[in-house]
Amino acid sequence: MQNLDSQRQSVEEDIERYTEKALPPLHRQWPQLGQELVVLEHTLTYTPGGQKQPLTDQKKREQRESIRHALIAQLYRDEDTYSRDTRYLAFLVVKKGRGGAIVGNPYAIGKKGRKQELPYTGLEGYYAGSEQTAQRPGMTAEEIIQEEAGIGAALLASIKQHAIEHDVWIEYTHLKHALAGGTPDEAELQKIRIYWSMVLSRLHVRVYHNPEYELTLTEQIEQAGQLLSSMQAGTAEGKHLRSALEEELTRLGQDYQRLSKAEQEQERRERRRREGIRSDRLEEFHQFREATYEMVTASGKGRYAVGLQDTSFEGATITETIVLPDIPERRTYPLTDVHLTPKQIEGYLLLAQMGEIGGDPLARSMLVSR
Repeated sequence: MQNLDSQRQSVEEDIERYTEKALPPLHRQWPQLGQELVVLEHTLTYTPGGQKQPLTDQKKREQRESIRHALIAQLYRDEDTYSRDTRYLAFLVVKKGRGGAIVGNPYAIGKKGRKQELPYTGLEGYYAGSEQTAQRPGMTAEEIIQEEAGIGAALLASIKQHAIEHDVWIEYTHLKHALAGGTPDEAELQKIRIYWSMVLSRLHVRVYHNPEYELTLTEQIEQAGQLLSSMQAGTAEGKHLRSALEEELTRLGQDYQRLSKAEQEQERRERRRREGIRSDRLEEFHQFREATYEMVTASGKGRYAVGLQDTSFEGATITETIVLPDIPERRTYPLTDVHLTPKQIEGYLLLAQMGEIGGDPLARSMLVSR
């Protein structure tokens, strides 16, 4: 038995080595941001004509270096446990292939049964813990893709509606061009960043939207009691809220008392079941998250760097270089066929395009958001 286990482990390691691929470094140039940086430096180091002691060239250089240092430092600023650049690298790891651990190898099935390979959006990690397993209910890989497609379709419909109502269809055209690989200007970058933030604000708590997080009757009673004990009733509004909460707590208590002994026991069993699934979902969510960051940080192969060039205003540019660790190829995951409407496919592809720009540290920097 031990030899068999050793052989199986050896085969699995061979498969893992075979199925991992090294992605080429990503190189991006941002001339619009390079020129914006030059303008910013010039503005902040400009000396008004009436000043008695104008800045020397040396002092101007020092101030420009200080401005650049501040810009670059914020690209690596800590957010939560991880820095901004590390979070972006982790997102790209999911988008470039690790998302397959959640949704498999997805293909859209459109009209007449035609199949279309779907890229990962990078949002798949937010569904870790929400998937269906042999031990608990949950979403299938197809349902996850469909939900993402629905979110993208709703966002796209909102953007189009805004363009129609305000007669700014040209802005929508420019936005689509930028997402398709064009060169976005500062305003377009800002819009993409805002849209992406809207999506993330919805999905970062996705695991808590599973049905097991609906409180049972005894949990509702405990929660209402805790709120009541911590509530201050000094104002008229506070007294009104406290009175309403007391009434709700009384009602919940009466509902529980009306349950039979068998129903109360059933409620306790259902509470234990939900608590177990909640714990399991959260554990899986955090494990996927930490394992993804482990791929970026522990391997030493995940790197993010920026370079600045400003020999002239016309040639000013910021160069971004991103190196990702080896990522399993999508063909190693099981096929996931997803039935989507044309609007859903368009919305899904919007999300897949948007994250790579909207989550970029440079797109979230002071050059764009100020």
